[in-house]
Amino acid sequence: MIQLAKLYQDHLLRPFRQQKCHTPTPSYHPSHPSFEDERYFYADIADSAPKDHSQAKQQALFRDGFQCMVTRVFDDRYVESLTPEQQAALPLTAPPQPTNACHIFPPSTNTGLDPEKEGHPKTHYAANVWSIVNNFGGIRLEDELNGDQIHRLSNIMTMSQSTHSMFDTLRLWFEAVPTLATYDICATLPLYLINITRRVTFTATKANLERPDRRYLRLHAAVCRVAYMSGAAEYLDRCDREHEDRKVLARDGSSAEFLTTRLQRVFLVA
Repeated sequence: MIQLAKLYQDHLLRPFRQQKCHTPTPSYHPSHPSFEDERYFYADIADSAPKDHSQAKQQALFRDGFQCMVTRVFDDRYVESLTPEQQAALPLTAPPQPTNACHIFPPSTNTGLDPEKEGHPKTHYAANVWSIVNNFGGIRLEDELNGDQIHRLSNIMTMSQSTHSMFDTLRLWFEAVPTLATYDICATLPLYLINITRRVTFTATKANLERPDRRYLRLHAAVCRVAYMSGAAEYLDRCDREHEDRKVLARDGSSAEFLTTRLQRVFLVA
């Protein structure tokens, strides 16, 4: 039973949960062009599938109306690119903030693999993740999100940096309701949802831009609930804190689990 729990922790919970110490790159470069130039740039790039993380960020931001999909806060660089008249017309409910492209399934599970090399450990790990995800969610990651497909828009959401952090650490998730593309926003603590509308409908500025896949969000929600109710989330938080605070290993071997966890993290993002 312990081995089974560890299998699910390492191959289902951990792939969804990214490190808290990781600070995602904001969705705009500081030397951002004017909004007039930007309109044509985004309209053009939105007609082709994203090939990398940068294009995925740009397309998702355009699809989501330059707003966080949870808080509806506008992206700060987008607002800065507007004229004073355009800024005054925006329905601002909070100060603009930096936004990120948030992956539902993180890239580390499906990139840098060497399937032709028999016994390659990272490919073996990914294969276990694929099998468990397929069994629980009916999602074939090796087909749907293989390689650069991990950046497809169905796997990307625009979020503010704080919201992105909560999503990645399994503190925030989306519960689907019968209405198409509509979700209830849930969190481990009600305090996380202060001033946030509890129900959201995902829209797209162009019909050809994929919205977040309902199956991906459903599995992420299930993982969040299990992690929270089982106590696994607290355990992973403790591992994070130890990862950040510990500088040396104990002489008595008590750091073995910490070392294994740390090596696994380095290995998976290499």
